[in-house]
Amino acid sequence: MAIVCTRDGHLLTNTGPGEFGPGFHFLPGGAVAVNEDTLSAARREWQEEVGVAPGPLRLVGVVENFFGPPEKRQHELGFYYHMEAPADVPDGVFATLDHAEMSCQWVAFGALAEVAVYPLVVRELLDVPVGVVRHFVNREG
Repeated sequence: MAIVCTRDGHLLTNTGPGEFGPGFHFLPGGAVAVNEDTLSAARREWQEEVGVAPGPLRLVGVVENFFGPPEKRQHELGFYYHMEAPADVPDGVFATLDHAEMSCQWVAFGALAEVAVYPLVVRELLDVPVGVVRHFVNREG
């Protein structure tokens, strides 16, 4: 489950050293707990990472994501929620609360062709109209 958080033509991403190296961008979010629905998980993960209450969340997509090297291929099912950034979210780069080595930063929509944000279907998730939920099959690598 992940959150497509936007503000003024920018997308909020997480980035940091991680296993894929610096400059690897992905969306805020995380795993769903036992007996937790995806909307509740999105709210909880947002609060844990950013530390401010989430705004209204709208389901925009379900992504079947296939990724990883051939010998360790993974298949992930993800629920993606769009949210306009609450006013309390900083405009610049800031640290995530739950992983000190990770930070949040804003990437301009126009830069998404040069800055890879995973999953790579994030550009299409930005264009899902209100009232529509899309299904994506994303094969990376």
